[in-house]
Amino acid sequence: MGYHIYTTDGIILKRTPFGEANILLHILTSDLGLIVAGARSVRLSSSKLRSALQEYSLVSVSSVKGKNGWKITNVVEKGNYFFDCPIYSRKVLSQVSSVLVKMIPGESPHKEVFEITRSGFEFLKSIAKEDLPGFEMLIILRILHELGYVEKKQDISVFLTETSEWNMGVVGSVLESKKNIVSLINKAFTESHL
Repeated sequence: MGYHIYTTDGIILKRTPFGEANILLHILTSDLGLIVAGARSVRLSSSKLRSALQEYSLVSVSSVKGKNGWKITNVVEKGNYFFDCPIYSRKVLSQVSSVLVKMIPGESPHKEVFEITRSGFEFLKSIAKEDLPGFEMLIILRILHELGYVEKKQDISVFLTETSEWNMGVVGSVLESKKNIVSLINKAFTESHL
C-alpha cells in the first residue's frame, strides 16, 4: 500500500537531532497545522535536504504519514528568517517559535496562525530594534487569539482585526496598551497549564 504525499508550505520552528544522523522537526504548516516529522540521514554532509532543513526556514515540504508518524520526503527552501532578519531580532524568532510549539494542540489545520507567523516574520526583516517589544507582544497576542486563548474584546479588537497585516502604527500603539496585553497573554499561558 502506497502512502499519500502531502506537500505544503511550512516554517521549521524546532530541530532536534536523534540517532546518528537523523533529525526531528517541528514544522508549522499551512495545511496540516503543527506536525512533528522525522528526516533520516540529513545530518550527513552528502544529504541533499540538509541545507533546507534549518530552524526558521520557510519551506515547501513534502511528507508522508506512516504508522510511526510523519517522514520528510522532499523539501525546497524559500528563505530563512534567521539569516534574513537582523541579528537583534533572532531572540524574537526563538520566543515566538517556542510559544507556537507549546500552545498549538496536536495536528489540526491552523491556516490563520501560519499566515500570522509567516507575515509577521516577513515584517520582522525590516523592524527597528526599539520596536521589537511591541512586535513581539502583537504577534503573540494574535497567535493566542487565533488559537482561542484570548477573546476579542473592545479594547484590543483593533489589534486583532487584520491579523496578517503589519505596520509600524499598530506595533507602536501596542505599547500604549502594554499592561492590558501582557496581562491577557500571561492569563492565556496560565490557563493553558503549559
